[in-house]
Amino acid sequence: MSTNQVLYNYQKKEQIKKVKRWLQEGKTKDEIFRLVDKRYLTEDEINNELELAKEYMKDNDNESSDEISEDELIIDNVEEIENKNTNKVIMIADSSLEDYHNQPFKLYDDDKKKEMIESIKINGIMQPLIVRPIGSKKYQILAGHNRRICGREVGLKEFPCIVKEGLSDDDAIIYLVDTNLCTRDKISTMERARAYKIKYDIYKKKNIKTSVTDEIKKDNPSIRNSFVKVEKASNGTIQRYLRLTYLIPQLQTIVEKQKININVAEKLSFLPKQEQRIISDLLDIDKIKLSESLAKKIRIASENKRKNSQYECLSKQEILDLIKMKKENDNESVTIIFTKEEVNKYFKKYGNKEQIKKCILKWATEQL
Repeated sequence: MSTNQVLYNYQKKEQIKKVKRWLQEGKTKDEIFRLVDKRYLTEDEINNELELAKEYMKDNDNESSDEISEDELIIDNVEEIENKNTNKVIMIADSSLEDYHNQPFKLYDDDKKKEMIESIKINGIMQPLIVRPIGSKKYQILAGHNRRICGREVGLKEFPCIVKEGLSDDDAIIYLVDTNLCTRDKISTMERARAYKIKYDIYKKKNIKTSVTDEIKKDNPSIRNSFVKVEKASNGTIQRYLRLTYLIPQLQTIVEKQKININVAEKLSFLPKQEQRIISDLLDIDKIKLSESLAKKIRIASENKRKNSQYECLSKQEILDLIKMKKENDNESVTIIFTKEEVNKYFKKYGNKEQIKKCILKWATEQL
């Protein structure tokens, strides 16, 4: 597929969006025909889109109620943002584009990459890349690294781009981070942790234009709902992710592989690097499992060890002793006292304690 065809497909999809929006706004068929750019839509295609949009609106009217859903409110916001979006899409040669180095997000895995390549073969680049000028005829990619790589696989030499002027280095990385947080359907725990750390460090400098978030929403109208969720992440959640950046690389890899959860990892992040290395070896080589309560116990023991000297650390044996103690405690029996009246009320038909125990465990399992 030629680059001209890619740009043509993009502009065609934009015209289809406008036809649907104009119909929702109450414009007549004649008005829509006058407004539409006929370089990208034929008369038959316009009629077809109008019929499809009318059927969709009719179906929604039949299912409507007095309540306004959150999705409907989001659509209104999207339209408002689209109306304000005056960014021009231009074609930029692949040789003039540069990746944003050391960004916190991984490129797509093989399956996701194949899916995008097939989509580009059929539809072209549906969403322009977002770039900023960084020198003489050079542009840095802020959003669209995967689109560029997959487009190259298809054979594209140019890409549709929206150029963002006047962004500082701090503005640019915030743009990149927030766009990825909102548009990616899968973000690993450590990717999110590194992204939050970047945002935290930059916002501490108080050197960000307040308009950057508005720019992101304007350029990506479909992400508004996700953006609200990112902006409203609780302080506790963000702090928990930030703590993960204090883990040594080996433990960060273990988090990435989901061998320990974020709550366990947060507690390990308070340990000195020497103790973290011991834990990493135990998890990776000795295949031990860490619960949240055990991680908390190790953290407390570590802090107590350093009360006399900040340079003292738990040894491997001391950590193993804590793990062994936890296992022994897990196997201890627990006694819960019921009155005879309580037992007879609920377990009269069971003959002995073992049957009552099985009944309670079965019920508890079904409730989980």
